[in-house]
Amino acid sequence: MDPWIWFVVAGLLLVAEMLVVHLLFASLALAALAAGVSNLLGAPLANQGIAFALFALISLVGIRPIALRHMKKQGQDGSTNVDALLGATAFTTTDVNELGGQVKLSGEIWSAHTLGEKISSGEKVQVVAIDGATARVKKIEER
Repeated sequence: MDPWIWFVVAGLLLVAEMLVVHLLFASLALAALAAGVSNLLGAPLANQGIAFALFALISLVGIRPIALRHMKKQGQDGSTNVDALLGATAFTTTDVNELGGQVKLSGEIWSAHTLGEKISSGEKVQVVAIDGATARVKKIEER
């Protein structure tokens, strides 16, 4: 068997991995690469199959669980996206009232509304809700 067949199989498995991102196909692609390298080194077909099986077992049982744990790590409280912004501190860049205004939140300028109060530019505020691309904020009282 030609070694390029193993490399084509590895490439197809990597394409499949890009579609699902579970590291299953990536593990098998690694095994196909190992079988292709063993073919290049002149190993008979049976040894290529053994190389494929060993590398598949090692990567599926040993490497994949560790990689999945690292991929699934989140912030300390597990919040992501909009949920991570709730309770965050922002600073007003314009006057903000119930009709509108702007705040700097997580390094970006956001549209903002208050819940009825008027907040001057340059004030420290807390995000109480996110409605689409608009932050609902309230003034943080300095103590």
